[in-house]
Amino acid sequence: MKTLNQLIKIVSFGFSGYGHYRVTIIYRGKEYKCTTTNMEAIDAAKEGDNEKGRLTRRQSFLSLYNECKRANNLR
Repeated sequence: MKTLNQLIKIVSFGFSGYGHYRVTIIYRGKEYKCTTTNMEAIDAAKEGDNEKGRLTRRQSFLSLYNECKRANNLR
């Protein structure tokens, strides 16, 4: 199980276009990229755990990490 600090080191993201973000992860020493429209995870990763019912910051980074793993067919 990865901690928030570990996830912050291996997951990064940046604006790619209207409603799209480019996510980069480091998996087993290699860099992988994907595009996401998961704005709930992006917003929670940027702003933190401010609102009730929202993903925690750790959950948001983990969600982006897992999404990028799936997009690149990684196990």
